[in-house]
Amino acid sequence: MLAVFITGRGRPDRVKIDLTPMPEMTEGQCLVKVHFAGINYADVVIRTGIYPDAPKFPFILGYEFSGVVERTYNAKKLIQGDRVIGITMFGGQAEYVCVDEAQLFKMPEAMSFEAAAALPVNFLTAYFALYRLGNLREAEKILIHSCAGGVGTAAVQLALIKNAEIFGTVSATEKAKFLEEIGVQHPLDYKQSDFRAEVRRLTEGAGVDLVLDPIGGPNFRKSYSLLKPGGRIICYGVADFFAGRRFGILGLLWKYLSMPRVRTLDLMQDNRGVHGLALNRLLQKAAEIREIMNRIIELHVEGRIRPVISKVFDFRRAPEAHAWLESGRSTGKLLLRFAGEGN
Repeated sequence: MLAVFITGRGRPDRVKIDLTPMPEMTEGQCLVKVHFAGINYADVVIRTGIYPDAPKFPFILGYEFSGVVERTYNAKKLIQGDRVIGITMFGGQAEYVCVDEAQLFKMPEAMSFEAAAALPVNFLTAYFALYRLGNLREAEKILIHSCAGGVGTAAVQLALIKNAEIFGTVSATEKAKFLEEIGVQHPLDYKQSDFRAEVRRLTEGAGVDLVLDPIGGPNFRKSYSLLKPGGRIICYGVADFFAGRRFGILGLLWKYLSMPRVRTLDLMQDNRGVHGLALNRLLQKAAEIREIMNRIIELHVEGRIRPVISKVFDFRRAPEAHAWLESGRSTGKLLLRFAGEGN
């Protein structure tokens, strides 16, 4: 079979399509023919060579996929022909994937393979951030950074379920217009104006209740200063740190040393909370992941959420997809197509 490998640290050309043996099933597993697989910013970060949980190069990328069960090995609930959504720690960007039955979810009849592959990573991250760690309540004010991306667009939809007032930061005017189209009340182009000053102006100095921050660095400090008493900030990425790779090891070292430090006394005096979120580390909590993923599927069936899919690439164009994601021009979700028809 063919699969998408990352062969080493570096530019998108380190992503290669290559032959690899078919996976072999063990007890309780299913072999799935993949139709679509998701691409995430973590795939870009892996190419820095310092992603904490990545295997040694080369290895197959991919955390999420949709497809059809080809065979099973003493599985209890799934049978050949079942349409499924899959979650895995790497290995998902391949023509076939072999995983434990517990890592698969039956697709509702009306759900497309594209939507199925686009749901897991982005919506699980947004759900944990907003509802579990952030405890978002009705009509609260929330600031979402990188709001036009995959997690950002998922968070917008989940926040709107709670009638939240949303402030979303983006890097271009066209992205700000895109945010308006998906329901963000206050799109903020941070390259045109200071988002902290704008949020203070729009809230008459009150600030926000919750911040989702995948950037870190100076962005974290400014966001923290906008929190109301009782406010929470959820950190689920450090894009500012990885931006330092352009300047080599010294650039990364400088970014690391300049990362904000949080003192517990300050948190107590400010009545604010700081939470960290790494979805890959939560995948071990299988029961909780399954509960939340089932709820996400329900919300999709009810028509309350839908993944925003901006581009679908044939899997042989995976290096091009990486370059597009890294360009900063991407919005919503990117997918790789392995079988069937796509957008």
